Amino acid sequence: MTEERVWFRYLIGVVVIVGGLAALGGLYFIEVPAGNREPLLIAIGIVIGWGSSVVGHEFGSSVAGRKAAEVGLQKAESAVTEAKP
Repeated sequence: MTEERVWFRYLIGVVVIVGGLAALGGLYFIEVPAGNREPLLIAIGIVIGWGSSVVGHEFGSSVAGRKAAEVGLQKAESAVTEAKP
């Protein structure tokens, strides 16, 4: 993994954690009008969900898993090229 990729992973992780905590913490200190409370909670949930999918993508796969996937793709590609007349 390149040095740039490692920093990107750490940066995304920190941004998601801090942003999610700030959004949820803000609900305790900032008064939200009753009519806007539900849409705000839905919006915060959507943003946290997006962040969690990015974190899941970045941290969810291991090096061994990536290598196994590469080997599987190479085998599939070689099988396809051998099957062509």
